[in-house]
Amino acid sequence: MQYQVVPLNIDHLDRLFADQPESELVIQSRLAYLSPGSSALCLLEDGIPVFCGGIVSLQWHRGEAWILPNHFFRSHLKLCLKILRDQMPRLASLGKFRRVQATCLNGSSAKLFYVLGFDYEGTMKKFGPGGESCQMWARVFEVGI
Repeated sequence: MQYQVVPLNIDHLDRLFADQPESELVIQSRLAYLSPGSSALCLLEDGIPVFCGGIVSLQWHRGEAWILPNHFFRSHLKLCLKILRDQMPRLASLGKFRRVQATCLNGSSAKLFYVLGFDYEGTMKKFGPGGESCQMWARVFEVGI
């Protein structure tokens, strides 16, 4: 198998979302992942998109990290985390992000963010879409503005 990391585009997203029902969440995700000022990557396996992740712009040189936690990600966790860890500075530089943050439900993905070089910043009560408490993680980059 040959892997290649490329910039994410709409064709990659369409392929990755092909088995998902066309829901409001899928539509909003497509818009956010490729929104102006955002940066994202796609992992190709033998030329076929299998995983993607990136940073959505929140303005003022801040962004929100995201990944598409699909079957490939779950079955190739070490590979995907290594690629994200290695590519995160490049993605931050492309979008001129000084601060990249991410949230997760308490305890659900904390180790993932630690491996990616993020620092724990605290817990936010009633932050999740269903009123769940979430952990805030952030990583600060030195980028030229």
